[in-house]
Amino acid sequence: PSVTRRAPYLSHTSPKGTQPERVHLLPCSLANIPLTPETQRDQERRIRREIANSNERRRMQSINAGFQSLKTLIPHTDGEKLSKAAILQQTAEYIFSLEQEKTRLLQQNTQLKRFIQELSGSSPKRRRAEDKDEGIGSPDIWEDEKAEDLRREMIELRQQLDKERSVRMMLEEQVRSLEAHMYPEKLKVIAQQVQLQQQQEQVRLLHQEKLEREQQHLRTQLLPPPAPTHHPTVIVPAPPPPSHHINVVTMGPSSVINSVSTSRQNLDTIVQAIQHIEGTQERQEQEEEQRRAVIVKPGRGCPEAHASDTASDSEASDSDAMDQSREEPAGHGGLP
Repeated sequence: PSVTRRAPYLSHTSPKGTQPERVHLLPCSLANIPLTPETQRDQERRIRREIANSNERRRMQSINAGFQSLKTLIPHTDGEKLSKAAILQQTAEYIFSLEQEKTRLLQQNTQLKRFIQELSGSSPKRRRAEDKDEGIGSPDIWEDEKAEDLRREMIELRQQLDKERSVRMMLEEQVRSLEAHMYPEKLKVIAQQVQLQQQQEQVRLLHQEKLEREQQHLRTQLLPPPAPTHHPTVIVPAPPPPSHHINVVTMGPSSVINSVSTSRQNLDTIVQAIQHIEGTQERQEQEEEQRRAVIVKPGRGCPEAHASDTASDSEASDSDAMDQSREEPAGHGGLP
């Protein structure tokens, strides 16, 4: 438990000698007392709260000062209480009225300039003749006075326009500063929306890339499997016909490659074809032995005929093996 101790103080009389003043001293012994973690956290939390409160207090004071300056600028009756929303609304209306007044004064200024140009553009003889026709006694003095009056009015209008322009610029600057003070959350919301849109765009691109990769993977899976490179050993010296191996590989149906039953049936067909090939190899070995025996015998009359007979026998045996291998998968549905 933390021990609370009061700081010692010294009392001395004031210069007038009326009231004693107390001067608190920071004790050195209290500074060496270790603080518990909980006490330290409470102290840090209290310091942060005080800092936040002081910042908020300063911000509200600046906002209130801005509203007070706006209230003094806009036309209103003395003692009238206006809320912040009413002050902003009346400020906007006042700015709008100043804009209209400015446009009206600009139009009037252009008209006066045009009138002065017309007066200055006419010749002196013509002006003098017109003045005589109208019966004016001193035309030069009248023209000078009129020109001076117009010049004075133009100067006043220009001064008034500059004044109203400066007031309008000051009001707009104050309105912008107040909006920045009062609505800082809008900027945060806009930034969050922009960041969220960027994240959604990135997620959409990643999803699209993932779909493309999956489609490419499915295309590679749906392609027909490559022809097996396993070839049985052939003892016959003559090369086996290429159609024999091609027919064995392309035995299964090609319309249902992805189904499990078709793959099993293809495996059965390949196994049975290999078995038949082995059987045909045994028969070919026997025929080769017979052929050698025939070749060794003397008095062979036509070797070409014997060779053609053996070749035809081997082709017939190969075709029989292929037909038998095609018929057996149709009868067997599963694995042997």
